[in-house]
Amino acid sequence: MDIRKSAEDYLECILMLSEKQSDVHSIDVARALDVTKPSVSIAMKKLREQKLITVNANGIIKFTKAGKKIAENTYAKHKLLRAILIDIGVDETTAEDEACLIEHVISDDTYEKILRAFNKNIPD
Repeated sequence: MDIRKSAEDYLECILMLSEKQSDVHSIDVARALDVTKPSVSIAMKKLREQKLITVNANGIIKFTKAGKKIAENTYAKHKLLRAILIDIGVDETTAEDEACLIEHVISDDTYEKILRAFNKNIPD
């Protein structure tokens, strides 16, 4: 499935929030990504249309199986890349920013090869 960077960013954010709190709402996503509520509403509508999330009557965002898979894959790439960049001497802020950029362009195959080559146990 071809997913745009912004969709991956939203899905990854929802995943990260869901690891910290039981219910995730659009306002939580807006605050975490520092974007407007209308921007999040548009994004959530698109993610629902792509069947990547559901939003119940109380506004609680949940993943579909496909959405969770994309979110977990994106976040795993992010953590690996960030850890490797820090290991090679990149400062943490730059490593965070650049991992976020790279995670969207490397293929799953390349990710798996990097993971094996660096034999990384990635911290949460």
